[in-house]
Amino acid sequence: MKAIRYNFSIPNYLAVRAADKLPLPILDSGRIPGLSEIETDPQPLPGPDWLRLRPRLCGVCGSDISTLKNTMSPATLPFVSFPLVPGHEIVADVAEVGAAAGEVAVGQRVVVHPLISCEMRGLVPCRSCASGEPGLCTSMAEGNLAPGMLLGFCRDLPGGWSEELVVHRSQVFAVPEALSDATAVLVEPFSVAVHAVLKAPPPAESKVLIVGAGSIGLLVLAALRLLGNRAHVTVLARHPVQEEMARRFGADVVLRGTGAGDAAMQVTGAKRYKPMKGKPVYAGGFDWVFDAVGSARSVDESLRVAGPHGRVVLVGCAGELRHLDLSFVWMHELQITGCYVYGKEPSEEGAHTFDVAMRLLAERPDLPLGDLVTHTVPLSNWREAMRLSLQRGQHGAIKVVFDCRA
Repeated sequence: MKAIRYNFSIPNYLAVRAADKLPLPILDSGRIPGLSEIETDPQPLPGPDWLRLRPRLCGVCGSDISTLKNTMSPATLPFVSFPLVPGHEIVADVAEVGAAAGEVAVGQRVVVHPLISCEMRGLVPCRSCASGEPGLCTSMAEGNLAPGMLLGFCRDLPGGWSEELVVHRSQVFAVPEALSDATAVLVEPFSVAVHAVLKAPPPAESKVLIVGAGSIGLLVLAALRLLGNRAHVTVLARHPVQEEMARRFGADVVLRGTGAGDAAMQVTGAKRYKPMKGKPVYAGGFDWVFDAVGSARSVDESLRVAGPHGRVVLVGCAGELRHLDLSFVWMHELQITGCYVYGKEPSEEGAHTFDVAMRLLAERPDLPLGDLVTHTVPLSNWREAMRLSLQRGQHGAIKVVFDCRA
């Protein structure tokens, strides 16, 4: 069985950090230190309630790239184990079922919710798992599995950058026939966006800013519109393909090459002031800001342009941020909402976010979510997928996915 595996080591870490700071060809070629193709025997099913899948498509997520480039927050490292096979955005065929796999059948097309629960670890469910929120599990480094928040970040549960993988029966959701593979592979990241909107839905009269028009920013926009939210939405884009998709997905205003401060003045009438030192500050601003980037700059700008009683929703997996000025949080009485993955949605009568997401997509075939998949690369050509993912702007890439059958 072929798979793409990553192993952390100090030499690999130093090589990637040097490649980031110096004009070295390592990252431009997609040859990420520690990442290699391997041949391995198929993994046995861990128990009767487990399944074997053969992935059709598997996405390359920003969190995968952060792991490979060793830029993720140290706070997450106790909950990752190496070596690992990345990949958690998966549409696959069921190849084998255990005796207690329930109604799942061989040949069924499924998507995978990759979170690792207490049940999978052989533990009594923690409070979060018992309430249907395994993303907030408090036992991510306990039990009979190696540490890991989700498939692809756990040594014992390889992810979808492979020809096969094993999953627990609780992790699979049948895909409606109406959804193409290109749409289905986006169900996992789209569910992140749906959860973010359901957790903090902006009122219809509010002015919303989405910082970043990569896949997550565009999926947040799609989630707003598919959930029927009519707030006025401004999207900050960097590249022409992002601008085009934002307009197709229903943004009211799309600004390319414009900073959040200029957007606040243009759209909301905010006033700019220049302090004696430091960056500009603003009086007024957006009612709601979805930060879909998670960088020091994007979070800083999000806080600066959120108006009085504004809400800042962190969807972009922000980590360690240096020199972040939190004065705006108390000066403007902001609410900062963290948002991570998905689970049972109270506002949807307890339905799982995946079910909500697939229902929304099936009801609106006119919104071409699958068009966000701009590049499909054979698993055997994994270096090209890495090159595209590391140079998205240069290649017009939004979502890069592996075809795991080729």
